[in-house]
Amino acid sequence: MTEHPVARVLPESRLPQLDRLFDYAIPEGMDVRPGVRVRVPMGRGGRLQAGFVVEVLEKSSYEGTLSPIEHLVSPVPVVPPELYRLAQAVASRQAGGVADILRLAVAPRAVRVEKAWLKDSDDSTVTTEPPLDSPTASSHYDPEQWSALWKSGAKHWWQLPYGSASAAEGEIPAGHREIARLAATVLAAGSSVVVCVPDWRDQLFVDQALREWVEAEALAPFVATETPTERYRSYLRTLEARPSVAYGARHAIYAPVSNLGLVLVLSDSDDLHREPLAPYPHSRDVALLRAEQTGAAVVFASHVPSLPVLRLMQMGYLGEVRAQQHTRPRVIPTALGRLSDDVKTPARLPSVAYRAVVEAITQGPVLVQVFHSGYSPGLSCRSCGERARCVECGGPLKTAKRSGPISCGWCGHLATLWSCNECGGSEYRPSGHGVGRTTHELGRAFPGVPIIQSDGESRTARVPGTPALVVATRGAEPVAQGGYRAALLLDAESMLQRASLNALEDTLQGWEWAMSLLAPGAIAYLTDLEGPVAQSVAAGGLEVLLARELVQRGELRMPPTVRLAAISGPRGDVEDLVASLTGPDSRHAAGGQVDALGPIRHDSQATYILRMSYRVAPDIAPELRAAVVRSASKGPRQTARLKVVMDDVDTLDALAVEE
Repeated sequence: MTEHPVARVLPESRLPQLDRLFDYAIPEGMDVRPGVRVRVPMGRGGRLQAGFVVEVLEKSSYEGTLSPIEHLVSPVPVVPPELYRLAQAVASRQAGGVADILRLAVAPRAVRVEKAWLKDSDDSTVTTEPPLDSPTASSHYDPEQWSALWKSGAKHWWQLPYGSASAAEGEIPAGHREIARLAATVLAAGSSVVVCVPDWRDQLFVDQALREWVEAEALAPFVATETPTERYRSYLRTLEARPSVAYGARHAIYAPVSNLGLVLVLSDSDDLHREPLAPYPHSRDVALLRAEQTGAAVVFASHVPSLPVLRLMQMGYLGEVRAQQHTRPRVIPTALGRLSDDVKTPARLPSVAYRAVVEAITQGPVLVQVFHSGYSPGLSCRSCGERARCVECGGPLKTAKRSGPISCGWCGHLATLWSCNECGGSEYRPSGHGVGRTTHELGRAFPGVPIIQSDGESRTARVPGTPALVVATRGAEPVAQGGYRAALLLDAESMLQRASLNALEDTLQGWEWAMSLLAPGAIAYLTDLEGPVAQSVAAGGLEVLLARELVQRGELRMPPTVRLAAISGPRGDVEDLVASLTGPDSRHAAGGQVDALGPIRHDSQATYILRMSYRVAPDIAPELRAAVVRSASKGPRQTARLKVVMDDVDTLDALAVEE
């Protein structure tokens, strides 16, 4: 038994077998506290490895001689105990590593910023700005329901209002202003707030709204436009004892603010809330775990609930707060047709929608929402109509511009000398409409009208209230001064029929966001779609559609009614692991609690998708993690390893394509 001060260190390593605590001796005179960054020797060669101190003990249970900590990187405890517990919970849920979560959560160190922050912390003469006026209660909601949103331990879905609101920098969505109002109210009550939003537009609007009610020193932005230095400054601000509002993209969900009172996630159905790095946590799940650990209120804000949120509402786990007044715009589904045989009239615009645009464009901007980016989502042979495919991988060819080069949508290969596999023809034509082709056709139909294109490549946040056609892909719609005078929701059938499990949910969310930007009294025209979905959208019965979808998911054992685990790696290892969890000897297989889909086989590799009930998932996740660690611990590093990805519905879509 070693009896001297000991630090338990978590290495910042991506190796699964090193994702555990190691004991190190604390050299005399070194001020080591839990949460600080250190560098420690590791392995036979004594190579230095960065890590975080998790605990400081008087003695170690290790019988041998402990290696000493080589270097104290920083005296700042950047991993408070609350953050470490959250990282443990998230890692356990995702069958991942704690170090991987901390890598996402903790901002990279900036020495100059840290020194300035430490100096200010020691300077007793530092003054704070006077607080701004606290916002009044929202007029959109019942006062009792409004105050219930931030009650300790409360969990709600919050329906945001439609329309826009004025801010110092220009128009912003009304929902973003209400989010800032709620955050400022909680802050004024002495508690911190974490606001997690999907993309840069949401970050911009929330930032501008917050600055009207919250002093700058209480804000900790984690936004895409920040440099690493600025992000570290915001991170250090959240470590202070003073309450703050941390806001930004998915990494903001981990901000270690003090006295957390509210965690809010905007548009939780957006794919950007899912971390693309291992172990792939979702902001929604992190928010729920954090609220459970801290007792903070949690709010999921959107115009229509996501399927996972709707499931929790039906279970009674989440309450709901809805706007008192109906502000949703009117929706008119249209039958596909043309106003005339004029070649300048786009064939995809129904006559009623065309007339509406002609009238509305005289009053201000009109929004045109399209599904695909680029010029055309696909190409086909001009001679025989066969879909143009890549000679390298067989993927679909597409073009980003009308006269630009064509490339593969899968592998990116440039098809400079393309010829049709069926007839040998060398000429192609666009197949489908991207934002570029739609812009071109509308320009011919509305000569002299300015056309603004907004997609993933165009960072357009606002447009003036003057006559214009704004052609935008889903989620890239800018805010118009005074709101759009009309909206055309194109490509409805293509959006709903795409090969994706979440096609319905994603489509409805995209339509509602576009409609939320309309001016009072403006109408949205839904094209290319008839039947029950169109009727429900027109009647405002979206939750009925989603509830029906949720029932069907339950009958088919599909998420979010079950949890998923995609297991890939060497075929033998994967098949043995799946058999141990689903076979007759498995303690989890009884009662249909777990089963497997697949496999997808590629040479010596295989992928299975494990479906688990929420009841057994907490027991299966550690077993999956243990299998990953065992796989990583054997053989040379070049050997293929097991990989586990939890709750990724894209793996289901890939499985459908393979089968």
